[in-house]
Order: sequence, then structure tokens, then C-alpha cells
Amino acid sequence: MNRPALLLALIAVPAMAQDITRPLRDPALVPLPIETVTLLRLGARNVFDSYAATFDRLAVTGDIPVIGPRVTLEIRAAADRARVFLGWTQYDLDGDGMIRRTEFDRHAGMSWGDNLGVRELALLDAEWTAADRNGDGEVGLDEIHALALEMHPVPDIGPLGPEGEAMLLMDLDNDGFVTWDEVEAVLAAPR
Repeated sequence: MNRPALLLALIAVPAMAQDITRPLRDPALVPLPIETVTLLRLGARNVFDSYAATFDRLAVTGDIPVIGPRVTLEIRAAADRARVFLGWTQYDLDGDGMIRRTEFDRHAGMSWGDNLGVRELALLDAEWTAADRNGDGEVGLDEIHALALEMHPVPDIGPLGPEGEAMLLMDLDNDGFVTWDEVEAVLAAPR
């Protein structure tokens, strides 16, 4: 096969893979806890509130990966830790891998100006104290990592409970994610 044909073949494969239609599952066939089914049959609307709270707890970004409810939360925590880490590394003005209080203050002055009030200076002092864990007047990479982990730990969601377990079965379009629309469709399906 010549190179242009091979290139076209490789380009065509992802396009074809995207066109695969996934079978939709019947929302009424998703098993729910018997208590939930009973409440739905009685016309209770608080079931939706209960599932909404569980959905929010498991997936703060809006979707729950079916491969495990912690995935979304772990990815979000990792991104938040990276932002903390990158923010602190900007204070290393001389690039030696250590942040000294003079660099910290100089960067704050460059960012917010030199006319900081008492409240702002107190916040900067508290931020410095939290980062300089060993009190040696310098903040190293290990201290930045510890600060980032403390500020954004990997969330522990605890046991899923019956709503969470049922929710992971609600991926009606089999795309690997549970959306709130799918949850509502399952709860609204006649039982």
C-alpha cells in the first residue's frame, strides 16, 4: 500500500469508529432498589431529590464515568493540585528551585501592587506560613506538593449506597458515562 493510501486509511478509521451507533437500553429495565420503585409508584418526587444529591456527590462535573465513580473526582482533584503547584512555582523568580520570602513578597507586589492593606498582608502571611512547613524561610518543591495535597486531597466518597449502585447501571446509551438526563429517564420510566 502506498503512503497516501495508508494515510487515508488511517484517517478514515477514527471517522468510521465515531459513526458506530450504540444500542439504547430501555430505562424501565434498569434495576432500582425496591424502596425507590415503591416510592416512585406512590408518586413521590423526593426520589428525584435523593438521586440528584447522590449524582452531585459522585460527579461534581456533571457526568459519572461508569468505569468508577471516583474517576471524575480524582481527575478534578489532580487538576486543582496542578493549579496550586503551577501557581507557587511562579514565585521562584530566580529559578533556583526554592522560593524565599523576598521572592514571594516581590511577586505579590508585581501582581497586586505595593499598596496592600493590613488584611491583604495578613492573608499573604497566612499563605506563606501554610507553605513554609519547616519554618526555614524557604519553600521547596516538597512543601509545595504537600500544600497542594492538603488543599485538594483526593476525595473519599465512601460507600456508594443503593442510589449510587443503581446510578452506575443508568448508562442508557452505553457511552461510558451516566448523565443526569439518563438518571431522570430511568426514574421517570413506568415500573
